[in-house]
Formats: sequence, structure tokens, C-alpha cells
Amino acid sequence: MDEIETLAKSLVLRLNRKNIFPPLFNEPESFVPPMGSKPKKPVNSFIICRQNVCKEAKTKGAHNMRIISKATSILWRSATSVSKMLYFKDVINFKNYFALPN
Repeated sequence: MDEIETLAKSLVLRLNRKNIFPPLFNEPESFVPPMGSKPKKPVNSFIICRQNVCKEAKTKGAHNMRIISKATSILWRSATSVSKMLYFKDVINFKNYFALPN
């Protein structure tokens, strides 16, 4: 096991899963790229989950995105299909939000 994975597993143990499953932070506006640029990747359920893990991790003093991404991966793989479905619904809601006329 490498150092990143060890630190990620340690972080997972400190996180409050109730702030991650179901999604606590799900503001579509947070996925709007700065003016004049386009998003690097389309929003998907894992990216929304990673944002939730990131916000929760920062409350625990973790700021290294490699560790946070690995922790998200660990949490995502262990999540139930019901928990993941809430994130899939968020993706649909975000796409509908951005499809609304100005």
C-alpha cells in the first residue's frame, strides 16, 4: 500500500459520512466555470461526490487533493447503489438547471 492510499484510508475514518451520503453540498452554481472558460470535464456523480468529500475533508484539516480524491474513490466503491443514486439524481438536476433559459 502506498503512502497516498494509507493517508486516504486514515482520512476516510475521520470523515462524517452523513455529510457525504446523502449529498450535503449540491449547489449547481459551484460547477459553473469562470467567465470565458469551459468546464474541464462534464459534471458526473463522482465529481459531485468528490466535491462533498473535499468540503468535509477540509473541515478535518485535509487539503491535499490527491489524498482527497483517493478517499473519494474508497468511499465511492463502498457506497450502496441507493447512495450513489442520489448523486446520479443530482447530475440530472444540474443538467436541467443549466438547460433553463436565462
